[in-house]
Amino acid sequence: MSKTIFNLLLIGVVVLLTILMISAWWGMRSVEPLITPIEEVDLDEESDTESDSDVLTSNLFEIDPGVRATYASNPLVVEQTEETLLLAYEYHSLELKNAPQDRVRFMRTEDGLNFEEEAYDSWQAKPEPLLLSDGTYRRYFYSPVEGGVMSEVSQDGEAFILEEGLRYELAGDGVNNPHVFGVSTYFVDSEGGVVLLYNRTNDAGDVVVNQAYATPESMGMEFILIRENVLADSLETDYYADPHTVVLENGDIWLVVMYQTDGAKPPVGKQGIIYGYVSKDDGKTFTLMGRLFGYDDFDAISLNDPKIVAFPDGTLRVYVASMVVDETADNGYRWDLVSAHN
Repeated sequence: MSKTIFNLLLIGVVVLLTILMISAWWGMRSVEPLITPIEEVDLDEESDTESDSDVLTSNLFEIDPGVRATYASNPLVVEQTEETLLLAYEYHSLELKNAPQDRVRFMRTEDGLNFEEEAYDSWQAKPEPLLLSDGTYRRYFYSPVEGGVMSEVSQDGEAFILEEGLRYELAGDGVNNPHVFGVSTYFVDSEGGVVLLYNRTNDAGDVVVNQAYATPESMGMEFILIRENVLADSLETDYYADPHTVVLENGDIWLVVMYQTDGAKPPVGKQGIIYGYVSKDDGKTFTLMGRLFGYDDFDAISLNDPKIVAFPDGTLRVYVASMVVDETADNGYRWDLVSAHN
């Protein structure tokens, strides 16, 4: 029994570190050509997006003072209740340079700003599960070895069982191609279907957000690609990295992305503006709301991996990793977790 528990813990840590490495790689890399294309689809419906000089230059969110955590990147929403929010993150202190298995940390907050470290099993650092219409819970993760999205299912939201097969096949034969599937986000629409938005590098070398869908009848078990580059032409260049969504009580869906221009990528150049989009039709279209905040608001080199959270009082807050200059660090910079709210 102890050997089985050890194996489960080891598998959990490996899966989490794979997710963290994909997120970090996607935000930091330069855009490269697509290696393995996927099947093309006809886009019958154009994205409902707009561009305006005011929404592109003025912040819609207010910067929160201070930092939420130092030497921290890749925030992950693990659990949210009416009272508290639990975040996981990757800890980058030099003391763990030779102990990557201890880099996963957890912290909990009641007000969204002040966090306390919390002891937690690292293998449990997985995104919040989705509650489906039949009362089951399901959560998804990308397996580069299997070349697609896999899933776990639970009847109570606590004990999860790995499900066989792929929910969404992207690169078969065990091909590990991060251009095919990068950062992803999922939500359940009003009909009970599951919407998947994920990063992909297309044939033009752009970082885009593609959309796949699992019909209500499939109960989240089978995704099909329905739209490519759902945010196309909403900004000057197509570089929409690190998508993350939250569904509000009124049914509105907020989507945040990290945007970069065609200029030099960090740490050579300073990049990273967080933009917000809203959908009022279950994710069929997304309207550009505007710039929420950017790297220059934090005197940062880069912003990466934003996570948007809706609090019970109606506040929307975005947590994001900020790369800042630190001459004491090996590479001359460190990561801090910072935030801003509406």
